[in-house]
Amino acid sequence: MFAVVRPDPGLFEGTAFGAEFHKVATRRMLPAGAELMRPGDAITHIPVVVKGSLRILVQDADGHERFLYHIMPGESCAMSLTCCTTNRNSSVRAVVEEEAELLMIPARYADEWMAHPEWRRFVSENQAQRFGELLETIEVVAFHRMDEQLWNYLVKRVHATGSTTIKGTHEDIAHELNSPREVVTRLLQQLQREGRVTLSRGSLEVHPATLPAS
Repeated sequence: MFAVVRPDPGLFEGTAFGAEFHKVATRRMLPAGAELMRPGDAITHIPVVVKGSLRILVQDADGHERFLYHIMPGESCAMSLTCCTTNRNSSVRAVVEEEAELLMIPARYADEWMAHPEWRRFVSENQAQRFGELLETIEVVAFHRMDEQLWNYLVKRVHATGSTTIKGTHEDIAHELNSPREVVTRLLQQLQREGRVTLSRGSLEVHPATLPAS
């Protein structure tokens, strides 16, 4: 297992707003691989991760996808928060990376709660973090070779779950990197020759000694 430090998901505890927040929040459990949201879906609830993690992907008009970032415990989806306040449908796909426990907040509270400083701070911090991660993704896509993009993707998934085992086929990974499967297969085989991964049917193992610090 790869050690990962995660934020404290005990949101708004000890505040008057915390009582209001937890009064309307409903808990939802989702297994790994489940879809929480698809492009075009109406945003009826805002997810806040308690346990596990979500993988967020953007999709173009032709259905091509690209991995963006993960949502970890104590965090929410900045895209959902933005869509709620602007009355827009989802522009991303959210997939459960590992079994997740979520707090689901009715969308109407996203704007209503802006009167509370705790909620404003939470929204601001989530948006700032997501913006930074989007800039990092743009940099990787624009300036890094595909082998570097693939390794960056694998590292992020390991850091998100704390497990060095990544489930999914070469086709799945290629789809999320918007790359031909043959290219991803060739690059994964190269990583295996370098001793950085071990490939298996439907999964791969990333070797901890080759990982950068989280």
